[in-house]
Amino acid sequence: MTDPRRDPVRRERFTLPQSELERRADYRERHARERERRQRRNRWIGVSGVLVALTTIGVIIELAVTGGDTSEDGSTSATSAASESSASSESSGSSSDGGDDTETSGAEGPVPGSAPDSEVGELPAGGDYDASGDGTFQGVGNAGATAGDVEKLGDEAYSYVVELEDGINGSTFGGGDAFASTVDSVLADERSWISTGDFAFRHISARSEDTPDLRIRLTSPETTKELCGGTTELETSCFIQGDDDEGEAGAGRVIINSARWIRGASTFEGDLGGYRQYVLNHEIGHGIGFAAHQPCPEDGALAPLMMQQTLSLNNGELEGLDSGSEFGGTAAENTCRPNAWPFPHGRSEGEAVDVRD
Repeated sequence: MTDPRRDPVRRERFTLPQSELERRADYRERHARERERRQRRNRWIGVSGVLVALTTIGVIIELAVTGGDTSEDGSTSATSAASESSASSESSGSSSDGGDDTETSGAEGPVPGSAPDSEVGELPAGGDYDASGDGTFQGVGNAGATAGDVEKLGDEAYSYVVELEDGINGSTFGGGDAFASTVDSVLADERSWISTGDFAFRHISARSEDTPDLRIRLTSPETTKELCGGTTELETSCFIQGDDDEGEAGAGRVIINSARWIRGASTFEGDLGGYRQYVLNHEIGHGIGFAAHQPCPEDGALAPLMMQQTLSLNNGELEGLDSGSEFGGTAAENTCRPNAWPFPHGRSEGEAVDVRD
C-alpha cells in the first residue's frame, strides 16, 4: 500500500491569456508606484515634524538667551519672522476677488487728547441723569457689612444706612444696590478712614429701630441744591448735620449728587471710579468730624482728601469760586494731583472731632 505522505504534490499548470498577463503586470506596476509615493510622503511628513520641532526649540532657546531682543519697530525678531511667514502664507493663498486690501491690523487706537475748554467746576460730559427726584428716600443694599475694628471701638463705631432718592432711574449707574456696595467697599478699604484704627463703620438696615449715625444718600441734583444750599450753582455734594423728616441721624446726612456720581469731575480726567471713591471719602470725612476744606499744600503733590477736588485742583481757582476753602499761607498757584483717599500712603495728620457729642 502506498504511503499517501510520500505521494508527490500535484500542481496544475495552465497558461493565462496574454491580456490577463498584461493586466496583472500593469496592476503590479501601478501598485508599486503608489507604494513609493506613500513612502515618500511619509518620509516628508516625518522630516517636516522634526524641522518644526527643531525650529520651535530654536526660537525658545533664542528668546531665553537674548531675552526677546527687539527690533527697531519694538517687536521681537522671532515674532517678526513669524509675522512675515504668516503674511507670506496669507498672500500666497489669497484670491483675487476684488476685495478691500487695505491694511487694518496695524491701526492705532484713539488717544485721549486735551480736555475741552470748560468753566472751573463744570460738570463733564457723560451719561444721562435725572435732574430731579421725588424728595423721598428708600433704603438700598444689604445691611451687615463692617469696616475697621468694630468690636474694639464698640459704640464709637459709626453706624450708617444707605439710601436712594425715589424717582431716580438707577439703570444709568447700576441701581441702588450697586451704590450701596460701593459705599461698603470704599469704607472697608485700608486707604480709607479705617487706616489709623480710630474709625470703624457698620452698615445697618434702614428699617432698623436703631438711629444710624450717618444716612448716606444718592440724591438728584435739584434735591441736592435744596438740601445743601451753598454759594455756587455748580453741581456739588455735601454733608448736613442732624436729621430731617425722612429719618433721624446721630451725626447727619451725607448727600451725594447723582449727576456727579454718573459723570464724575473733570479734575479726575475720566476716572469715574476714582472720583466716586473720592466723593464718598470726602463727604463722609465731613460726617466724622473733618469740617474744614484744605488747600493744595505744594505744586504737583497729591491733593488732600478734604480739598474740594470736585471743583478744582488749583488753589487760586477755588478761591475765585468763593467756595469756602481755607488757604492760610499756601500759594494760590499750587495745583495738586487728584487723590481719592484720606491715607493713600497709610499716614494721617490731625485729629477728628466727634460731631455726635
